[in-house]
Amino acid sequence: MSQPILTHTYYSDFFAAKGYDFLKKIADQFTVPKNLVIFSVMHCYEGSLPYINVLAEVADKLVFIPKSATALCNQDITNTIRQLPHCHVIGKDCNCGKEQLKDPATAEHLIRSHLDSDSQFLILDHGGYFAHAIEHICETFPDQCLGITELTANGLYKYLNRQLDRPLVTVSHLSIKAPADYEASECIVHYSDQILREEFGLKLNNDEFLKIGVIGAGNLGQGVIKHLKGKAISQILVADMDPRRLTHFPRNGVQVGSIERMVTECNMIFCCTGNGALPSELLDNLSDSLFIATVTSADDELKLPQLIASGTLTEVGGNRLVREYRTRNGQSLYLLAGGESANTPFKTGMGDPTLYLFEAAHMLAGLQIATRSQPFKPGIQALCEDDEKHIAEKWLRHFYRYH
Repeated sequence: MSQPILTHTYYSDFFAAKGYDFLKKIADQFTVPKNLVIFSVMHCYEGSLPYINVLAEVADKLVFIPKSATALCNQDITNTIRQLPHCHVIGKDCNCGKEQLKDPATAEHLIRSHLDSDSQFLILDHGGYFAHAIEHICETFPDQCLGITELTANGLYKYLNRQLDRPLVTVSHLSIKAPADYEASECIVHYSDQILREEFGLKLNNDEFLKIGVIGAGNLGQGVIKHLKGKAISQILVADMDPRRLTHFPRNGVQVGSIERMVTECNMIFCCTGNGALPSELLDNLSDSLFIATVTSADDELKLPQLIASGTLTEVGGNRLVREYRTRNGQSLYLLAGGESANTPFKTGMGDPTLYLFEAAHMLAGLQIATRSQPFKPGIQALCEDDEKHIAEKWLRHFYRYH
């Protein structure tokens, strides 16, 4: 077997090789069915290469669907992935992005074009790409569709209330995903600061110019607040739909309030909900320009296509670091990183082994479905606690000599 392509020349391959070996050990525990096809949605980060390599070795064919934000700004990574044996990369010319896959006929065509008559397939989803079409897929391929795994909370939300006659295993709320969420929040704060400096000559910790708010107090929101405080930002306002998540902030010097108050008082907002953080009526009444950083795509975080379609926002221009929109009352809204997670324009994922925790969980859940090694039922369920402990122990042993 040829050596896997794990990095580009400007990176150390230490963590990449270690990550590949770790994921390979997880995969080698399973004997998958012949002619297995895996449809995998994942970012085009260099740090994703070990995971994609292992999936390509496990499956008879890996159909890789890159998330558009990182595919567009990391074209060299996309080209590298195309070189992997057994890996077929879906490009933008195939008209099979997130919006297109909402159409059941498009999703069916994509799947059918990669199957043989005796193939079975798994969907390893990331962000609910297949959620709108999943009922049609299960009905169309009753003997070939084995099941689905979903990596993120906002993706899982899209699968809720779907009638599933296949197992859907979520890894979005596992405790072992928390370290990667905190790492992501550090990157988002760091690169938001970098974008503000580069494009506007502003610094996050200049209280005279920027008043900062955070919408969403889950793992990512809490991580963003932690790293904002690490930059000596003293005035932070946090909001969440669930008041229980806000109860511990006042004792730690963080103000709590409503989203309405935040839009009135803050001009830099981190949106950390994954699903429609800012209602259109609040944007209609902005009294000043607003900077926004999101932890996931603005399509999900802000429902951006709907805001544009309704006339709430009109795109003015920008570049890959900032996109400017105008509200109905003439205020400017600046989306850092073009409305994607603020670390997507940069090289991320290397030198941090926490990403292999959630990748291992995502892959393990899929392999359990494929081999029927766990008694999964139709419908949504989480990876079991024992499997989560198993991954955590192997990861600690592999990277940190845990005994």
